[in-house]
Amino acid sequence: MKKGKFGIIGIMFLGILGAAVLTNAAATQVSQVVYITKSKACGCSAKSVHDADALVNQTFTGPRQALLKRIDYDTDRQAAVPYIGEYHLIQLPALIILDAQKHMLWMAVGDVAKEDVAAKLAQFGG
Repeated sequence: MKKGKFGIIGIMFLGILGAAVLTNAAATQVSQVVYITKSKACGCSAKSVHDADALVNQTFTGPRQALLKRIDYDTDRQAAVPYIGEYHLIQLPALIILDAQKHMLWMAVGDVAKEDVAAKLAQFGG
C-alpha cells in the first residue's frame, strides 16, 4: 500500500512541477513590443532614429505587426512618458519587449542591432 501512495504522490509532484514550468514559460512570452521614437530627431540622434525606424518597419510585418505599439515622443509625449519613467529611459529610440504582465523581457536603447532584435524575438516567441 505504501508503494501506491508514493507513486501517486510522485505523479502529483511531477504534475505540479510541470505546471510551474509551463506557467514560467508563458510568462516569458512576448506580449507587446513598445517602440518609442522621435520624428523630430536632429544632430547625432537623427541617424540612430532613422536606422531604428527602418529596422522596426522591416521586422514588424505580418503577424508581428500586432505586437508593436509605436509611440512618437515628439507628437504623443503623454503616451511615451509612462514608459520613459517605468523603464528609466534616458535616450531614444527605445525598443522594449514586454510579457503579458508588462514585465520587461529585453530592451534596446539608441542604436538597435537587427540581429539582437531577431534573436530576442525568437527567444521569447515573437
